[in-house]
Parts: sequence; structure tokens; C-alpha cells
Amino acid sequence: MIHGEHLAKDLRRDHGFVHVGRTGDGSAVVMRKGERWTVVPLRWLTEEAVDTIKTQAGISLV
Repeated sequence: MIHGEHLAKDLRRDHGFVHVGRTGDGSAVVMRKGERWTVVPLRWLTEEAVDTIKTQAGISLV
């Protein structure tokens, strides 16, 4: 399990995403890279959820 906050930091550091802001209720972080946008929930995430978010963000899983 990884917390969404740590996943967001990884996306910034390793994949060049930029932190744009939080959702209105504060439960997720909105991030952008070029034309691609992704939302990372700020809660505990299973490895499967992390893989799904990375795939939707256009990051190939090795």
C-alpha cells in the first residue's frame, strides 16, 4: 500500500508531472504533464490502484 501523497510525489519526481491543485473537497490532487491530466486520490492505495493510475497517466509499467 502506498499513500496517494507519495504517489503524487513520485509522479512529479520521476515522470515530470506538475502539481496543479486539489479537488474542491480536498480529497485528491490534480496533476498535469503536457496535454495529459491525472487525479491522484489522497488516501491509501493498493498496488493495483497505483498501476491503474499510472496507466491512465500514460506511464508504461515495466
